Order: sequence, then structure tokens, then C-alpha cells
Amino acid sequence: MKKVSEKKLILKAKKDISAFGEVYHKYFPKINNFVYHRVNDDAARNEIVSNVFFKAMKNLSKYRFVNEQKCSFSSWLFRIAVNETNQYFRNEKRYHQMKEMLQEKKNQTGEELIDLDYDSLKEAIRQLNLYEQNLISLRFFEKMKHKEIAEILKQKEGTVKVQMHRTLEKLRNFLQGDISYEKV
Repeated sequence: MKKVSEKKLILKAKKDISAFGEVYHKYFPKINNFVYHRVNDDAARNEIVSNVFFKAMKNLSKYRFVNEQKCSFSSWLFRIAVNETNQYFRNEKRYHQMKEMLQEKKNQTGEELIDLDYDSLKEAIRQLNLYEQNLISLRFFEKMKHKEIAEILKQKEGTVKVQMHRTLEKLRNFLQGDISYEKV
């Protein structure tokens, strides 16, 4: 197979998205290696690399060459990889902050919550129904106020506060092993 220039390869993929496979095969080892050295978790690393190429493919039509002599597609791809990796670490930090907040919060009898690990917290959140997962995500991961959440969900602020309280109680009870339930 003859070596195709970066610019020709990108132009070909822009015209025919099925040609993006060539772009993927050319840049996958470099992007994967970059993410490999930043992220220890194999599943997370694979997801990040997949997201990089998905976003690149989705936004390929928006990509512009710097000039005719120099093509910086690999820089653009690495910028996406850096952003995806940074987003992964921000999300990890949010999960850990939420875990700490739940651990510090005491229940009504004054007992502290059980010691949590990251996977237990993720699994507990997955056990909530989709609406409850959205409440948790908007409040704790996106750091939104109840008022903002109410606007998004088209509900009254008081309703959102009550639902948030019930969802946190449900999550706490699940984490303490007091209840088990199937996701709705």
C-alpha cells in the first residue's frame, strides 16, 4: 500500500466518510499511546480513544487546514484527545467529591455512611431510575442549583428539592444495604 499524504487522506475522508477507517488506522496507535500514558484504567482508556475518533469523524467536515503547505490534522486530533482525557479526570474528581460528600453526611440517627469505593457509588447511581440519575448528575456533577434544575426539568423548584431529597435518601439506603431495587 502506497503512503498517502496526511492532507490527501483527510480530503478523501471528508468526501467519503467510509475512508475514515484509513485515518483511524493511521492515527490510532499515536492517540492510544498518548491516552495509555495518562489513564490507568483500560476500560476508561478505550472509551476515551473511541470518543476521540468518534468526535473527529463527526466533526471532520469542520476541520480546516492551516495552510496548503502544512496540515495539522494530527495536532487537531491530539487536541481532542487532551480534551477528552481532561474531561475524564474532571468527571473522576466529581465522582470522588460526591463520594466524600455522601460519606461526610450523617443519617438521622447520627451514624456515618458506610465506607464507599468509587465502583460502589457508580453502581448505586446506576440502580436509580433515569430521572433520579439526571437529578444526581445535574446537582452534583454539573454543580447546578435547584432552580436551574427546575428550569431544565420544567418543574417547580420546591418539587425538585423534594425529589432530590428522596433520591439521596434512596441512594443512601441502597449504599447502606437497607434496600435493593431494580432500575425503572
